[in-house]
Amino acid sequence: MSHELLIVAHLLIIGYWLGTDLAVYYISGAIVDADKPTAVRVYAARAMLLLDMVPRTALILTLLTGLSLAGARWLPPSLISEGWLWPLLLAWLALTWTVFKLEHSALGHKLARIDFGFRILVALACFGLALALFTGSGPFAVLPWLAGKLAIMGLIITLGLIIRVQLKPFGPLFGQVAQGQADPATEERLRRLIAQVKIPVWVIWIALILAAVLGKLKPVF
Repeated sequence: MSHELLIVAHLLIIGYWLGTDLAVYYISGAIVDADKPTAVRVYAARAMLLLDMVPRTALILTLLTGLSLAGARWLPPSLISEGWLWPLLLAWLALTWTVFKLEHSALGHKLARIDFGFRILVALACFGLALALFTGSGPFAVLPWLAGKLAIMGLIITLGLIIRVQLKPFGPLFGQVAQGQADPATEERLRRLIAQVKIPVWVIWIALILAAVLGKLKPVF
């Protein structure tokens, strides 16, 4: 893929990421609204889970296109190679969708743990590469703007993992709602859970905007 097309793809992916995240954020309000019919809340939950796959996909594709762009001009050729980068990250994308499709099966749970561990490794790699680019270690040039973008990506992946941990009670709580067995205490726990998750979501939005700004600052930073 040409450099110009990669730039366009990179920007479009981030746009879809933010736009769909806003939709997920809005739909979450219907899920915790006890005044809405149960059928509406169940439909909203299903729509939210499906739409959430767009940001999850966008995260991987943002990293893929971003590293491809950086590898073409600023990173050592031996570090970033399309010969391994694209197959590895596309395999990660396939794993992410497989986990979604098999989420209620034993295999799905096992693959989810593998995905969780891989995300930890990717986040650590982003932080490590960011440090190398900030200090100019080894074969790396001093590129603070690129170091910042990679550190932000590491932060976003970390926040995504935190959200996953936070959402563990969601299934059992919403299961009671779907079965018409939720009492006021359950409804309150569900509302507090969704409100808690919104905090790292806000941070992710701010981080994405900062990453885009850093990309524009590269000529002077």
